[in-house]
Amino acid sequence: MPAPVLDCEYNNQAMFEMTPMMEEVLDQPRALADVRKYYTSPGAIPFSTLRRVVTHWPPTVVFTGMGSSLFAAYPAQAFLTSVGIRALVWETAELLHHHLRILKPDTLLVIVSQSGETVEVTRLLEHLPKRVGVLGVVNVESSTLGRRANVLLPMLAGRQKSVSTRTYTTSVAVLMYLAFAIARQRHRPLTETLVQAIEAEEQVLEHRKEVTDATAEYFGLPPYLSLMSRGADLSTAYQGALMFKEVVRMAAEPMSAAQFRHGPIEIIHPAHRYIIIARRGPAQRPSRRAGPGKFLERLAEDIRAHGGRVLLLTDIAGKRKPSMRVLKVEPLGLGLGTLVDSVYIQLLVHELALRAGLEPGKFWIAQDVTREE
Repeated sequence: MPAPVLDCEYNNQAMFEMTPMMEEVLDQPRALADVRKYYTSPGAIPFSTLRRVVTHWPPTVVFTGMGSSLFAAYPAQAFLTSVGIRALVWETAELLHHHLRILKPDTLLVIVSQSGETVEVTRLLEHLPKRVGVLGVVNVESSTLGRRANVLLPMLAGRQKSVSTRTYTTSVAVLMYLAFAIARQRHRPLTETLVQAIEAEEQVLEHRKEVTDATAEYFGLPPYLSLMSRGADLSTAYQGALMFKEVVRMAAEPMSAAQFRHGPIEIIHPAHRYIIIARRGPAQRPSRRAGPGKFLERLAEDIRAHGGRVLLLTDIAGKRKPSMRVLKVEPLGLGLGTLVDSVYIQLLVHELALRAGLEPGKFWIAQDVTREE
């Protein structure tokens, strides 16, 4: 059944701009500042407790969640593997029903859930093997996950009234503080990067109308959209695709940019849109090979050359070709570009929903807490 069309009063963009979703989008710098303040306090992440809940250190870290909670773990995973610590990102439903025996006493299971009551999470807690250490990252501390976890880390996002915006970005930040604690590294580089991200978010939000209006005009309401990146920035591709589905009811496919060249590139069409996140990524050793950001720029150009319309989010300087919309984004280290890039996407989907006569961020079929598998 198609989503209801709003009445004329709601179709007035000026009257409807400050929606519950937009309130939470605008509140993200404040929420991230709260995360920074809390997790730079001594003992915010109790390392001695972490050490006791696993038999081996460093542990194998398994991040799990559903939807935004899952996607938020990509930057933390990328950081841990970059320092040689085994880290996996696993959808909770798949972990529960198909891969449960991978969890051992030397595993630190990091469960991420805004509500702490998602059906897959509560069932996973019921069926965990013995002696598996559980760390919960949760927004509702009194929830089932909050009570069951050996260690509880609050998201500090405030009450969620719409689709995941604040809870996504705060989860990214909390998980990175956890990753630094697991790696036994001082959090100062992370805190400095987080401050930079907060300032960049504030700039994006301050100038949101001029940027978003032009992007929405270029973008339109296409029948198909693909979002692509690599590494830690896959978090933005997956989270962004979810936002387009939830907010604009648009068919959006997230994908590794490398996979796109292996067949899906045949789907390029002028009516489709492609969002590519092309950041420089971690520092590369001197080499003649291009870094991942250049691979992504090259893909954007190839799509444009075959008639596709590309929205490119990049921190790489260079000349741009026509028929490509480029958003120059703030360079951010540690794979935390998603803290800014996801805000651009949140603003875009909010605007496109208004233009389609939809109430941004309101669920018509799904629920805020999923209780059915």
